[in-house]
Amino acid sequence: MKRVFSAIALMLFVGMGFAQDKAVKAEIYGFVRNYFTYDSRSCVQSNEGLFNMLPNDIKPGANGEDLNALPSVRFLSMTTRFGLNVTGPEIWGAKSTAKIESDFCGASSGTAFNLRIRQAYTKLAWEHSDLLVGQAWHPMAGDLMPEVFSLATGAPFNPFNRSPQVRYNYAPIKGLTFTASALYQYQYGSAGFDGTSNTYQRNALVPELFVGMTTKGKHLTSGWGVSASTIAPRVIANNMRVDERLTSYSAMVFGSLKIDALSVRAKATYGQNTSHMQQPTGFCVVETFDNGVQSYEPMQLGSAWITMMYGKKLRYGFFAGWLKNYGSAGKDYTSLVVRNNKGMDEAFRFSPIVTYKVENMQVGLEYEHTATAYGDYQPSGMVINTHWVANNRVCVMVKYDF
Repeated sequence: MKRVFSAIALMLFVGMGFAQDKAVKAEIYGFVRNYFTYDSRSCVQSNEGLFNMLPNDIKPGANGEDLNALPSVRFLSMTTRFGLNVTGPEIWGAKSTAKIESDFCGASSGTAFNLRIRQAYTKLAWEHSDLLVGQAWHPMAGDLMPEVFSLATGAPFNPFNRSPQVRYNYAPIKGLTFTASALYQYQYGSAGFDGTSNTYQRNALVPELFVGMTTKGKHLTSGWGVSASTIAPRVIANNMRVDERLTSYSAMVFGSLKIDALSVRAKATYGQNTSHMQQPTGFCVVETFDNGVQSYEPMQLGSAWITMMYGKKLRYGFFAGWLKNYGSAGKDYTSLVVRNNKGMDEAFRFSPIVTYKVENMQVGLEYEHTATAYGDYQPSGMVINTHWVANNRVCVMVKYDF
């Protein structure tokens, strides 16, 4: 706890020091946020259960009961957040800014309640372009996000990832922006033989590459993006060095409409091995050669979601999302490496939402009905003989912005 208070004191001290320099100014922002949640069954979750994704499959007990049909409640304030927006002098003819943002969610479930870096980057902005270097939202996740207040922000139906990156935006005309990014994994790693880790991408050496385009008008915003990600599933096998690579491709399209108090957002994605995006997918082994080297194919996943919200102080609406497992992208598999919920065929979520804001205070009520179809894998990676399980989550939020 002393470390937490020391870090906050240091941030405030640095902020005051910046404020005394006319060339550099810093603005402190953040919020205090409390969540109360109820779940009707055991789910795939992280961050002490606040980051809720999909219900777990049926787990038969000794007496025939479902051991995963276990309700639970939580009341936590660990998502309380604070950060600094820094503006500085002109550098190389560009406006210079920086951001550092943190909360108490930790880097993993085992380090919950510890400080972690959410975002930390510097940015140079010219008249028609800007360059960002540091940790920020992955474009597949952050270019458009659903309007929900739950911590998972629509995951796993919406990709969820923040990564160290170099991102360049070019806007030749008003309302049109082209984006190119090179990203390395950090907190959100890929699935692999040794569990979820960023090691597989580090060993592959190659960053994830993303290109996209966004158009923005008075009421309508739309865009698209594609990415290519390479991992090295193994570098040592049978006590020998091996050279194995798996490259996967993903794409998205999105759009949003804003007219007065009405806001509509939607996104559709196709992903290969997007396990680093907090999605229930991975890759499969399709062949093992005489020298022990293996070849791989990515698992394919489709997802789509839409949110519609209306109002200003009192806002109400819904989130609806859908996932589908499309199996292996190539040959039949001999073994699978899939993150979370093996045997998933498809899933959906419907979530009514209502929030009310007065000055700096906001309260909200959100109900999530999330259902998943589980079954038996076929050699193609597709799933048959499915049955549905569902979780009902009620989330109450109290938030104070500063």
